[in-house]
Amino acid sequence: MRIRNQFLLTLLGACLVILLVTSVLMQFSFQRSLDQYLSQRQHALLTELSSEFSEYYDHYGSFDGITLRTLIWGAEGPSQPHIPPDLVLLDSARAPIFGPPIPTGELTLRVIKVSGETVGWLGLPNSPEARADIEHRFARKQRNLLLSIASATLCLAFIGAWWLSRKLVKPIEAVATFSRTLRDGDFKQRLSGSFLRTQKSDELKQLSSSMNSLAHSLEQSHSSRQRWLADLSHELRTPVTVMRAELEAMQDGVRPLDQHQINAVLSETLHLTKLLDDLHDLSLADVGALRYRMEPIDFGDIVRVSCASYEPLFSAKQQQLICHIPSAPLIQNGDAVRLRQLLDNLLSNALKYTDNGTNVDVSLEQHAGKIILSIKDDSPGVSDEQLAHLFDHLYRVENSRNRHTGGAGLGLAICQRIVEAHQGTIKAHHNNVGETHGLAIEIHFTRGGKS
Repeated sequence: MRIRNQFLLTLLGACLVILLVTSVLMQFSFQRSLDQYLSQRQHALLTELSSEFSEYYDHYGSFDGITLRTLIWGAEGPSQPHIPPDLVLLDSARAPIFGPPIPTGELTLRVIKVSGETVGWLGLPNSPEARADIEHRFARKQRNLLLSIASATLCLAFIGAWWLSRKLVKPIEAVATFSRTLRDGDFKQRLSGSFLRTQKSDELKQLSSSMNSLAHSLEQSHSSRQRWLADLSHELRTPVTVMRAELEAMQDGVRPLDQHQINAVLSETLHLTKLLDDLHDLSLADVGALRYRMEPIDFGDIVRVSCASYEPLFSAKQQQLICHIPSAPLIQNGDAVRLRQLLDNLLSNALKYTDNGTNVDVSLEQHAGKIILSIKDDSPGVSDEQLAHLFDHLYRVENSRNRHTGGAGLGLAICQRIVEAHQGTIKAHHNNVGETHGLAIEIHFTRGGKS
């Protein structure tokens, strides 16, 4: 059953239940209060009529002609007292004067006095049979009235429920249709802006906005997966193609089978092995299966050792590696091997992708309960568009990251996973100092352990 029909039936069912409960409560209240109401009404009516009959007797000296007078009262309109058809008038000796023949014991009597003297009695029937007849007539009128009200209420409820179900279910149906579109793989579709503007700032609008955000994320994920597969196939095919060409050339005698050619093939093999190792580490990190051995370590010592090992390599390129590491221990809960891998990737990138004769600054400090590591290099730097993709899988800046000077573009992606596993954040921004336009990598770790 469609949700619109379910919603409509639910509202109508709720209205019907309310009407039934109201009817039951009215019936219960009617049964308990009608007897009391009838008794009070009888006494009030007899009191009013006894006053009118007393005035008539006082004026005429008897009840002669009273029957005609009651007819005149009924014809004169609502300003005159209402004479019930079962009203009984008795004389002072309780002999009937007019009215239906009802035994005195079945009447509620009210005395009629003139100048303190009893001149007659007025009575209305109070037997169970008479009350039952009154109750039946009253109940029938109330039932007919209730049925009329219930019919009108159900009609209005149906119209209101149909309009409300259409208004509320329409956006839900639109979101459901949109979700089926996403399920079929069309991630470019969006819930239109006009649709969002017609919704108020409620849960439906939040749901619609969330669905659009989901579609955007799925589209990006789909594009990234396609780019990842294309880049991965290219990165794997290149070294394999080179090795095959070298081996076929040696097999055909085009190239000599000597140590130089063997070293060339081995170099491509090592490059392919490094690429596969990086892919393996990155895939494990993405699924949370990369193993970490967390323990209190002095992060300053790790940075100090990494800088010392890379300093000769920077010097060979006429680059200066400047390290600012505090002498006080900076205790951090972490995996020493993975943190060393993090620093090796960052320093290796700085070594490969900066010009000769430039500086690379490494600083480590503690601020506001956090350990902050920053690595800043000089030109050539990256553009704003390139900056946004530095941590993507297999992303390489084309003007400097090529197969001869750079890797496969996995180093920074692995660095991001290692930082996240240590409950930290990593970000890249431009390093504009003076005339240089370099790159700055900044990492924030929440400090753990005791210093």
